[in-house]
Amino acid sequence: MMIFRIVCLVWLCVASHAVHAADFRVTFINPGSNTGFWGEVSKTMTAAAGDLNADLEILYANREPYAMAELLSRRLEKGDLPDYFILVNENQSGARLMQLLEGRPSKVLFLLNKLTPKQKVILERRNIDLHNVIAAIVPDNESAGYEMASSLFDQARRSRSGGGDIRLLALTGDASTPAGLERELGMQRAVADNPDVRLLHAIPVSWSEDIAYAQTGNVLARTRIDAVWAANDDIAIGASRAAAEADLTAGEDIYFAGLNWSRRGMSAVGKSAMTMSHGGHYFAGAWSMVMLRDHYFRHAEGEVTVDVLFKMSPITPANVGIYRSRLGDGNWDKIDYRSFCKSESGSSHYDFSARAILRAAGR
Repeated sequence: MMIFRIVCLVWLCVASHAVHAADFRVTFINPGSNTGFWGEVSKTMTAAAGDLNADLEILYANREPYAMAELLSRRLEKGDLPDYFILVNENQSGARLMQLLEGRPSKVLFLLNKLTPKQKVILERRNIDLHNVIAAIVPDNESAGYEMASSLFDQARRSRSGGGDIRLLALTGDASTPAGLERELGMQRAVADNPDVRLLHAIPVSWSEDIAYAQTGNVLARTRIDAVWAANDDIAIGASRAAAEADLTAGEDIYFAGLNWSRRGMSAVGKSAMTMSHGGHYFAGAWSMVMLRDHYFRHAEGEVTVDVLFKMSPITPANVGIYRSRLGDGNWDKIDYRSFCKSESGSSHYDFSARAILRAAGR
């Protein structure tokens, strides 16, 4: 009888483990940390992983040069590889990461920054197999950059009675990350479409609030600035600190636009200290898990690369209230991520729009 009870107990433990076992396993090499923008990416990814029964491992590079490659190398040495790696082509490090993964069975999804055409050509010339790259999900950064610049120009024109050129300072992310370059391209296109805008400088600030603060102060010491286009919210906030020290009032004497949907960005928009905070792209962490679940449970044969380009949305003084009420608490667990899966909805396409996020968060 005792042996029978022990056997039953062991069987129950095994059965319980089987019930709670994950459907698929994912390792995300996060180029940032567990705070700020990249922290929000991890949080939405973690919330979706819980809904989608995925085992998620996140490794943080803390924006240190070459750290992503070191993290990936150590993870490969450890063995017991996941079904999928989620990688970011931050500072165009994606090619090196793909070289490290050569010959490994894990599939790859690129998040927010995918391999550039030039990188693909170089890898193919080195006989690096790219068939394991099954998907990429990236936001429409160029359109966002254009809309941010347009909001600045419109606001500057409304406040000026005497006309004249609008003097613009652009603070970009860095000189190599695709997302930053695409945002800058949108800004440049907007400048070209508006003859009354004069771009004084386009200065890379390494995504740093403190560097943005210092560079803006240097420029303001030499000349007048009417508007500051910033590649993200932190950069805009750093620049606004320098403007305040120069006795300029944000939203009156000088205008700022940023991107990230950060809490500080939303607060600044609510006070009209920023014309907008574009974004919503930290939800790409969740969308990557949705896409991987669909891939894992796919019914079609073969490996088809799927690139999803999704629109970001601007938070402005006109709509900041609803965004803060539904998303301001940062509780990403309240969203049902299964409803975004094509395998659940039966849809032929993904709806990762801000409207869909607000609808899901407002239930």
